[in-house]
Amino acid sequence: MRRTFGRYELTHELGRGGMGVVWAARDPGDGREVAVKLLAPRGYGCELSTLERRFLREARLTARLSHPGIPEVYDHGSQDGELYLVLERVPGRALDAVLKDEGTLAVERAAAIARSAADVLAYAHGQGVVHRDLKPSNLMITPSGAVKVLDFGVAAALEPNPGETRFTAANATPGTVVYMAPEQAVGKTVPASDLYSLGCVLYELLSGKPPFTDGGVFMLYHQHAHEPVPPLEGLRSGIPPGLRKLVESLLEKEPENRPGTAAQVSALLTAWAPASAATAPAHPRLAEIAALRASGRPAVALEEYRDLLAGCGLGPADVLAARVGAALCEGGLGRTREALHELMSVLAEQRSLLGAAGPGVLDTRYEIAVLLVRAGERHRAGELLRRLADDEERVLAPDDPRRGRSRSLLSRLDRITRP
Repeated sequence: MRRTFGRYELTHELGRGGMGVVWAARDPGDGREVAVKLLAPRGYGCELSTLERRFLREARLTARLSHPGIPEVYDHGSQDGELYLVLERVPGRALDAVLKDEGTLAVERAAAIARSAADVLAYAHGQGVVHRDLKPSNLMITPSGAVKVLDFGVAAALEPNPGETRFTAANATPGTVVYMAPEQAVGKTVPASDLYSLGCVLYELLSGKPPFTDGGVFMLYHQHAHEPVPPLEGLRSGIPPGLRKLVESLLEKEPENRPGTAAQVSALLTAWAPASAATAPAHPRLAEIAALRASGRPAVALEEYRDLLAGCGLGPADVLAARVGAALCEGGLGRTREALHELMSVLAEQRSLLGAAGPGVLDTRYEIAVLLVRAGERHRAGELLRRLADDEERVLAPDDPRRGRSRSLLSRLDRITRP
């Protein structure tokens, strides 16, 4: 058994598949427990130099992804004819093992897992990264019940440019055929391809098996592209009609007929998914500092936010809330442009974590509109407020005090700009 790879001490094999083998390992430099994923390019019938360039490019891209649902990439490169990634080691069980042990999942649990995966996809798609190989074995369920999406960039690294030889074994298409979108099978991969794969996963969570499983590779290609999906109601009773309809929309043959974005899918899944860690009670200091800011002491509050962010113990949603508060302090100190830039950065992450329709997302959009008005960009603010007013009326409860605020500000803005 191998014991070292470069500076990493390999302890035991975690798993292997068509793309390589994953080892549990330790980095003696800092004592960190990691996972080392090794890919053998010669097994894909290509020269190392060609695959290495693409693999390292994809590794650099995915190393920039920073999301609670994506394992951190610590290192990457090539050594002795093998390409490698060194990643955060994620505790827990892969979803395929969970399905094998437990069978079909309760509706709420299935929806919650799919929603977490959709949140990760929404973030990645926003960064220009498509997963290309979403499947149960690439979804890790941690001991706390959180979902981590594994193997970003690996399938992309094996996808050739036009005119190049395919890098996968026997010229197969990167990805896993049982979960592969029809367009991906013919070499076209778009963000909606990940949504199709997510639909296959959710179908399996609810029914116990993917929509198509019979026959060889080319038969599966044909079924994904042309055969109707077997109705879920024929496989399991008690699935809410709205959830069945969502799964059907994810499994549409044409990408343009699927939901528009992963964020939309996440928002729709909230109807069946229980509250997640993202919506857990906020850190108690956040309310205290917000009160300090509201009392007219933005400079003091800003320092408090910075101290809170520099410490430990904040969950992902609390980190974003603290960043929003700090940005509003910047705006209160007259640094409008800096505040706008930070809020727009936070907004993208909030949408991924909380869903596009989350109340915190609506709050950030409203604060951006206020800052745009203050910056003199009234037309831009008005366009944002018109969209936001409709969303607030659709999402917020009738007795929510925030409901109508955007409509009111838009009305005042129209009076100011009226000739």
